[in-house]
Amino acid sequence: MRFIIFLFFCFLSKNIALCTTPLWMGNGRIVVSCDGNEHDWDDWAATAMNLAVLSSQKLQEKVPIYIYSDHIWGSNQERSNVKGMSAYEHMRESALKGAAFFKFNNTRMICAVDNPEVAYEALKEEINKSSKENPLFIIAAGPMQVVGEALNRSAKDKRKYVTVISHSGWNNNHSDNPQKNLWWDIHTGWTFKEMIDNFSTEDGGKCNFVKIPDQNLNLQRDRKEYDWLRLSPARSCPYYNDGSWDWLYSRLESCAVKKGRFFDVSDTGMILFLLTGNNRATPAILKELLESPLQCQY
Repeated sequence: MRFIIFLFFCFLSKNIALCTTPLWMGNGRIVVSCDGNEHDWDDWAATAMNLAVLSSQKLQEKVPIYIYSDHIWGSNQERSNVKGMSAYEHMRESALKGAAFFKFNNTRMICAVDNPEVAYEALKEEINKSSKENPLFIIAAGPMQVVGEALNRSAKDKRKYVTVISHSGWNNNHSDNPQKNLWWDIHTGWTFKEMIDNFSTEDGGKCNFVKIPDQNLNLQRDRKEYDWLRLSPARSCPYYNDGSWDWLYSRLESCAVKKGRFFDVSDTGMILFLLTGNNRATPAILKELLESPLQCQY
C-alpha cells in the first residue's frame, strides 16, 4: 500500500525522476524547529500548514515537540506590527492555535526565543531517545542554532538515528551571517555546515543531513492555487475541527507576498519531502494530503 501511495505522489508531481523512496516509513518521530519571530515571515503560514499536513496523515502522536520562534537572538525588529500583531504574536498564534485546531493534544509546543535552554534540552532529550526502531527526523526550518546546540549536547551514539532536513541557504548560514547593516542583529551560532563537519563523521556520531532544493519556487505561488482551502468539500470533513480550514487560510493571508497576490508555505516542502520523497512539491500535493483522511465522508 505504501508503494502504491508513493507512485501516486510521483505521478501527481508530473516528474517521476524527482521522486525517491520517502524517508518516513511510519516509525519514529518528527520534530520541527522554525523561526518566524524575526526576519522572514513565511513561517506564520508554514507552521499552520505544517500542522495541518501532519494532522491529515494522523501523525499527531509522532510529533513529541514543536519548536517555534527559534530566532533566539530577538523578535519583532523588522516587523513590529502587521495587522495588529507583532511577528512574535503571529508565530504564537500559528503554533498554539494550529496545535489546537489540528489536535496536537500531546505535542509540547516550545517558544525557543522565550528560553533557548528549554528548547536545547527538549530537543536533546528527543535525540537521546532515538534508536534504529525509533528514529528522529528534524525539520530545520529556521536558523540552525537550536538544532546544532541540541546535537552538540546529545549522546554521540544516538546521532546516527537522527536525520536533519533543510532547504534554505539563508537558514543554514544565518547564525554566523546576521543581516547586514542591522545593529541589533549581531550574533553567532551553529550553521548547517558546522553541524555536518562536527556530527556527520564517525567521530561525531554519523548524524544524517539532507539538503533539498529551496522550496520557494514550489510553494510560494499565486493565491489562486490555494483556493481549494476555501472550496474543497474536505473542509467539512468531520475529522477536522470546525473552522480549522478557515483559520488556516487566514494564516496564509497574514503573510501574503507580492502585494498580497502570492501565498508562501515554502518550509512545508520539507514535510512533503519527508512524507512523499518528492522535493518538487506543489499546492496540488498539499491539497491531496489534506483531503486524504480516511473517515472523510463527502
